[in-house]
Amino acid sequence: MVTVAPAESAESSLNSLGTVIVVEDPLVSKLVRTVLEKRGYEVKLAGVAEAADLLASPQSRVGVLVTNAPDTFLQFADRVPLLYLTSAPNLLLEAAFRTCRVVVKPFVPSDLVRAVTELSAP
Repeated sequence: MVTVAPAESAESSLNSLGTVIVVEDPLVSKLVRTVLEKRGYEVKLAGVAEAADLLASPQSRVGVLVTNAPDTFLQFADRVPLLYLTSAPNLLLEAAFRTCRVVVKPFVPSDLVRAVTELSAP
């Protein structure tokens, strides 16, 4: 008799990817959280200092950083995938990160979800 393990649910698969940290202005942060949580992502809104602490901690499980100020997080550029939300992309900042996607403001929720999905893919 062959036993088959149950397939991993989409939600548990998303949660294993780590937390999406959002460092943005309050209105955009809340929109990002609402859109991504509806898709099953674990999202944490943070200020710059808290996000830097989470990124520096070996115990944290940050999967993607979403921000409009990537220059603040250059010390983590080789470790964390970046979703850069901006109305005017700075190509030098974008290039500094090992893994980066840019979503230009204003954006639609599907653009946001697509970028986070691409960044969190193994």
